[in-house]
Parts: sequence; C-alpha cells; structure tokens
Amino acid sequence: MVLTAKFHLERGRCCGNGCKHCPYDYINVREPRRTELLQKRNDHGQTNNS
Repeated sequence: MVLTAKFHLERGRCCGNGCKHCPYDYINVREPRRTELLQKRNDHGQTNNS
C-alpha cells in the first residue's frame, strides 16, 4: 500500500514510519533513519533534474 502525500497532509502529521511520500520531512522519524531518508530524497531529486 502506498500512502500519498495528500493522505499524509489530510492526516495532519508525520506518523514516524518513514513513508516515501512524507510531506513533513520525516519530522517524527528517529535518527539516524531520518537523515538517511532525507539524503535519499535529495539524491533522487538531483538525479531527476539532470
């Protein structure tokens, strides 16, 4: 099951599970996982813009 960014926005908070489409920048995900997820998102975004 994929939870979209729209679903998360309607929920109103980060659930802390590290969802791929989290619009809240993984605010409730514990370190070091949060940093890993943000880095992966940044790396993926840079790849698509090239």
